Amino acid sequence: MSAETTIAKAEINKLVLVTPAICSAIIFIIGIAAAGGGGALVGLIIAAFWLGTKYLGVSHTYISLSNTRITGKTGVINTKTMDSPLNKVNNISVEQGLGGKIFNYSTLVISTSSGNYNFKYIKSADAFKSRVMEQIEICENERLKNQAAQLMGAMNNNR
Repeated sequence: MSAETTIAKAEINKLVLVTPAICSAIIFIIGIAAAGGGGALVGLIIAAFWLGTKYLGVSHTYISLSNTRITGKTGVINTKTMDSPLNKVNNISVEQGLGGKIFNYSTLVISTSSGNYNFKYIKSADAFKSRVMEQIEICENERLKNQAAQLMGAMNNNR
């Protein structure tokens, strides 16, 4: 078997931060208008917390494909880590809502023998899914070739 090499890494779409940034600015402005200086501070704290949690969620998500496995991680406090050989991947689906259609991102759902993993805000998720499916097929073909070679070697040794 050849050494493990990285084939693709999914890109996270940072444009998902636009909506929380706009909403945070609106909350801040409403805080200023409603209660003056004290309201502005409360609005700023709420806005910073909301935008900060969204940013941390986006910045702590990754997914990577190698020639033998797929790995990924989501979450900051409650993390979910995935490290699965390609032959254990059962299904990959792409989900996209209205926000995803506008800002070009999707949720990549990977089902393995050990569970389901959701990776949100993935740019070009369909292309990444295609790369994974191609690599699964390549791995399966390589496994079958190795198995056939071993069988042939065993048959030649028994003659």
